[in-house]
Amino acid sequence: MSSTDEQDPYRKLRPEGPTPADEVCKCADSPPLVLVERLSALPIACMSCKGEVPPETVGFPQDLAERVASWRNLHRALHTLWLDSAEYEAWARQQLEDQNGPINIRGRSIVQELNRYRSTYYWWFQDQSVRDFVPRVDCPSCGRGLLKRYRYDVCEPCSIVLAQE
Repeated sequence: MSSTDEQDPYRKLRPEGPTPADEVCKCADSPPLVLVERLSALPIACMSCKGEVPPETVGFPQDLAERVASWRNLHRALHTLWLDSAEYEAWARQQLEDQNGPINIRGRSIVQELNRYRSTYYWWFQDQSVRDFVPRVDCPSCGRGLLKRYRYDVCEPCSIVLAQE
């Protein structure tokens, strides 16, 4: 690692190689962000185009970048256990869906901080693979009805987004 890399406050959020140009947000109007596990280095996406949003375009501090990277690692671990569909699947799903669970508390806290720099939402995990999946119509945190924004259902007061695609 070069000294330039060590000085990069977002180094833990950088992909190992360059992100393909068609996967990077090019929206000119700075739509809201979504904190979401994407199985990539950067868990921050554009709410409009779903493209990766380079952290320097948002301009949050290094300590927040460290917290985002830590959340990503923990969320990815749970998400991977859920995807494995083996003995940890039900436990991981419970952790990902628990509104009072550590991963969601930590993620929502990060979103509150990111909101100081750019409007940001927290992607709420829903297991759409279950046989009789019924999309939520209310916020998993406060119980209010969800509103459509872009292609998502959102709870504005809680900064939560749910995919219904």
